[in-house]
Amino acid sequence: MADQNNSGDQKPTPGPRWIKNVQTRGAVIMLMSAIVAAGLFITALAGGFEGWVAIAAVAVVILFVGGFFSLRAGTRRAVEHEPIIYHPDSTDIPVEIDPDTGERLPHRE
Repeated sequence: MADQNNSGDQKPTPGPRWIKNVQTRGAVIMLMSAIVAAGLFITALAGGFEGWVAIAAVAVVILFVGGFFSLRAGTRRAVEHEPIIYHPDSTDIPVEIDPDTGERLPHRE
């Protein structure tokens, strides 16, 4: 029998977890780029290139701030919980089922 959920015509759509991973990876890449830009800033500063020092300084600040806030937003989104949905057969709430009527009654000890 053919699998109806995974047909050859459709590609699987990425879920929200995929989006979170991309955001986290993007933030890490920005932070690593900021470290590289900081190294270039120090090199330009030691070499006496004032124009490149200003460009590297701006790049360091933008990359560090952008990477920090992007990583912070991703971690905040990661701790958001799914809503708890009640269903009648929930094991969290003990119920007794009346054998004659099938009615669900709260459990009494």
